[in-house]
Amino acid sequence: MKKLLIALFFFIGSLLPTQAQVLKESNIVSLKDSVTNTIAKKDSVKTPYKIIPRVATLRSAMVPGWGQIYNRQYWKLPLVYGGFAVNIYYIITNQAKYSYYKQQYINNFQVTSPPSSAKITLYGDESGTQREVTSSQLNTFVNGYRRNRDGSYLFIAVVWVANIIDANVTAHLKTFDLTDDISFKIQPTLISPDMMNAVYGAKLTFAFK
Repeated sequence: MKKLLIALFFFIGSLLPTQAQVLKESNIVSLKDSVTNTIAKKDSVKTPYKIIPRVATLRSAMVPGWGQIYNRQYWKLPLVYGGFAVNIYYIITNQAKYSYYKQQYINNFQVTSPPSSAKITLYGDESGTQREVTSSQLNTFVNGYRRNRDGSYLFIAVVWVANIIDANVTAHLKTFDLTDDISFKIQPTLISPDMMNAVYGAKLTFAFK
């Protein structure tokens, strides 16, 4: 009997490490499953896209159109870059004409100093034709193309500022909280300064929840 108890004791003792190992492995598997489920839940919940007006303004100030991209208004990009492209084109065109007529004025009227009524013939100007002009006419061309060029520079600045203002206003509108906490209704009312002369009107009522 004593031998049987000793044998049973050793048998149970040999099973204990195996059971402990099984429990340990089971706990590890459960922990891995829990972590996996937590990560999957976090991935399934998308963080809403948050727009900060200050960021949109700074980005448009640094790079035109960047604020519109940040606000996800991609359709405005052709307007922004189109405004820059048009003005850059006029700057290049007017600069070329200004340089041409200025050089003609210097060569024909400042170097040789002819009478003010004298005319010169321009060959191969931007229109490809020949024309006779006086010094005052040539000077008018020079000043006119210079003003047009400078005006295009000014319009580039206007487009840049408009791009910044648009990004700022759009960002504020997108972050404006439109909830159902504010409501209003219009209902008829009776305006009676005295009991004899009653006037019908309308009453506007705001309700804050």
